[in-house]
Amino acid sequence: MAGNRPATRTALVLLLALSPALLAAERPAAPPVPVEYGQGRQLCTLANEDVDESSGVACSRLTPGVFWTHNDSGDEPRVFAFNAKGDDLAAFDIEGANARDWEDMASFTRGGKAYLLLADVGDNAAERDNCTLYLVPEPRLDPKKRGVRGKLKAEAIDFRYEDGPHNCEAVAVDPTSKAILLVTKIMPGPCKVYALHEPPARPREPLVAKAIATLKLPLVTAMDVSPDGLRAVVLTYGNAYEYTRRPDEKWSDAFARQPRMVPMPPRRQGEAICYGPDAKTLYLTSEGSPCPFLEVPVKEGK
Repeated sequence: MAGNRPATRTALVLLLALSPALLAAERPAAPPVPVEYGQGRQLCTLANEDVDESSGVACSRLTPGVFWTHNDSGDEPRVFAFNAKGDDLAAFDIEGANARDWEDMASFTRGGKAYLLLADVGDNAAERDNCTLYLVPEPRLDPKKRGVRGKLKAEAIDFRYEDGPHNCEAVAVDPTSKAILLVTKIMPGPCKVYALHEPPARPREPLVAKAIATLKLPLVTAMDVSPDGLRAVVLTYGNAYEYTRRPDEKWSDAFARQPRMVPMPPRRQGEAICYGPDAKTLYLTSEGSPCPFLEVPVKEGK
């Protein structure tokens, strides 16, 4: 046995040397660094007076500096493009779509192509058997041009909730899995989070949205997931609440934790929010005409 001691010592030293690396490999990925937000402010009002009931906003994934919005129920199926100065860049009619009660929108990429997701999910009376999401290829715009008008063709995705109808005004797309997240609007709360996995091409039957979490928040009006997939912001008529997750976590895990409240600037009726391309800065619109465009920036130096 004594003759084996040098080999034993060598193995022990090697194990101790490797231990930090082994432990590091077993640790879960670190959560994203919390964002420190500054004071919210209004950047401009939108020049296009047809935007009088903005109910969703999204940051372009194709043209830097461009944002998209749409009106609430009562308008035609169309989307509007603008920049941070509020200039009227473009408006597009959406062919193959109805605008029963559009309540939110999201932007994302899939297969190297940029898309807009338009959510016809409003259901104040909770009586709709099926709701519809419209998938639209995002058009490339020339930021120097103004007043462009055109048409876009939509692909309709019908779905239902696994436990019956719900009113919903908050929809987002997880850029990492392409899952579509929906948050119900309930007074006084709590609300539920549902998920639809990336749909197959032209599904024949309505997809089924399944519950993945419960949020102790009332009257949720909008939602977005950051471009890096690590943050989700959920908006109410007052403030917003941000949930974070590690790259190896499911959203159900993140939503199970207490969110961080993010103060929002005053708005008339805020029903839209999105992350900017930096995955941190928040942008908002509000109902009313002229439509205000607001920003909640990251604190300087952070």
